[in-house]
Amino acid sequence: MHSYKKLFLATGTLLLATTMILSASQESKEKEKTDKAVASLSEAGNKDNVESGISANALIKKAYATIGALEKYSFEARIVNEDDLGSDMMIYLKHDYKVSVSRPDKIRMDVRGDVENKNTYFNGGAVSIIDSDNQNYGEVKVSADIDNALDDLIDKYGIPIPLTQLLYSDMAEDINASDKGYYLGTVLVDETPCYYVAFPGKEWDVQAWIEKGDKPLIRKVAFVDKMKKGQPRSMITIKWNLDPTFDEKIFNFKAPKGAKKAKVLTLEEIEKINVETKTNIDTKDEK
Repeated sequence: MHSYKKLFLATGTLLLATTMILSASQESKEKEKTDKAVASLSEAGNKDNVESGISANALIKKAYATIGALEKYSFEARIVNEDDLGSDMMIYLKHDYKVSVSRPDKIRMDVRGDVENKNTYFNGGAVSIIDSDNQNYGEVKVSADIDNALDDLIDKYGIPIPLTQLLYSDMAEDINASDKGYYLGTVLVDETPCYYVAFPGKEWDVQAWIEKGDKPLIRKVAFVDKMKKGQPRSMITIKWNLDPTFDEKIFNFKAPKGAKKAKVLTLEEIEKINVETKTNIDTKDEK
């Protein structure tokens, strides 16, 4: 399995941002309230964990298994993430996704937001991505099935697709019982009871809220990127439809009139160009 199988987050330049400044005393009060809330949740979670034997790893594994077993589904997701504004401060960027999936080989993903506005089509080994702002599009050939197609996009072209954990069918296989995880009890997400779990990591801290019941779907996810300056945070909220009525034609891409096709280079081709460019520069310098 690949380590990049994660909920990839959209980042980019500032288009729209609002800020809220807290005074030192307000910050202190907010921190005190947060610390108390975290301690309370942790204490309740540890108690529930001991009493019920609930495992955070088992919960997330079951959630991924549930997604992997779905043949046809759709969801809407909102990603709000922090981005570094010239090292001065963090600003918030928002993107809304509409996603339809028909296994084994079809995905339609539309995103509208502060930075990215594009539509992506997976259809039987063909992937098409069009930028709705400038009407530029690219097309590549990949494996027919969704899992391998997502891998091909990264491995061959270096193209990441957002929200991949909600698309792969085999994510449950990546969860090990030995992985460190915390069960923090149950909370409400949009008035729906959810298990609250957290997973610390060297590069990422991840929190997830998983719906209770026979369909343990992931309803919310929070990330902290520990490798970036300022440790930016991201929040994803998800609304599911397990009985969609979409037409299969939505997975067919047809370039709009006037759209411009861009050539998509493989990583190997890009590396070759870089080597040739460096060689030409070195040759000129020698002369």
